[in-house]
Amino acid sequence: MTMWPGWSNENTLVLPLDDAPPGAPLDVDGRRFEPKDELHVTLVGPKLGAELQRVLGARLDAATRPAFDALDWSVERSGERLLVEKPGTTDDGARGTVASVIELVEIPALDFYYRWLGDLLGRQLAVPPAHVTLYTHGKARGIGIPAARHLRSWGRGLPASA
Repeated sequence: MTMWPGWSNENTLVLPLDDAPPGAPLDVDGRRFEPKDELHVTLVGPKLGAELQRVLGARLDAATRPAFDALDWSVERSGERLLVEKPGTTDDGARGTVASVIELVEIPALDFYYRWLGDLLGRQLAVPPAHVTLYTHGKARGIGIPAARHLRSWGRGLPASA
């Protein structure tokens, strides 16, 4: 049984992975990507988390935890890695391209959990693409991939040299 990770101060809900993060940087298209220091899957991003916080207030944990606790949060890593890049603000405040190397994962519980959250909000929610960020460039925390359409437009396969 997966332990309830709790909501972060940034209104996110993340599922920590026991897998070891990559040990060395990765060079892609002449750019240095730094490995993440820990691996997790973001189950609920900050935008949806903030909405849940506004709607549920002090009941946030009590309303969202029972479904989490009832589900099997097994994560199956696919081995499929993608380069995801988009315009954004880098950690040093400059405008430019921020990027991540991610691995797609399967989490069957995520679909049910999003139906549960949608019921709490009274609307249907799109399930974000389940992934783990392995490396980052320009933005150490990662770039956020809120929906499958974003992954389709920002993602591409890695070059064979990576």
